Amino acid sequence: MSLVLVLIGLTLPQHYSVIKTVEINAAQEIVKPLITDFSQWYKWSPWEKVDSSIEFNVGEPSSGVGAHQSWQGQWGYGEMTITSVSHNKVNFNILLNAEHIITGTFTFIEQNNIVTLTCAIQGQTTAPLISGYTAILSEYVLSNTVSLGLNNLQTIAQLSDPQRVEQSHDSQNSPSEN
Repeated sequence: MSLVLVLIGLTLPQHYSVIKTVEINAAQEIVKPLITDFSQWYKWSPWEKVDSSIEFNVGEPSSGVGAHQSWQGQWGYGEMTITSVSHNKVNFNILLNAEHIITGTFTFIEQNNIVTLTCAIQGQTTAPLISGYTAILSEYVLSNTVSLGLNNLQTIAQLSDPQRVEQSHDSQNSPSEN
């Protein structure tokens, strides 16, 4: 039986990818710094909920190209670095446990006062004999965690945009026309 599991594991793909999108009712100027500045991630990052033992260390610089953060937790350690920033895109690399490389992109599209934020992550596992299983697990964990993070980011950004919050309250408090 274990030989069958090993053989199946050898045939499974070692690559995985996660793509998640959220619409945020906030200006891009509010949303983008929450992503490009690691000192802001504590406001929305879901990782402390997933692993209560995790400890983050934000490096210098903390924002923009070259910004990096590292962490240690019960599931291992890693480091994330922002590799490029443009008007509508932030690219990053993650190194997990000194061997597992992940690349990713946050893409911003702003239309009609709504920011559509997409997070795309690609990775490859390197664990001998079990890489296929590790890829499936990684995709599952990242898919759920990225969704949670984007939802948290949506809430924080929307509550941080005073103009949009005021407009929302004004529309809720205006008398109805019957």
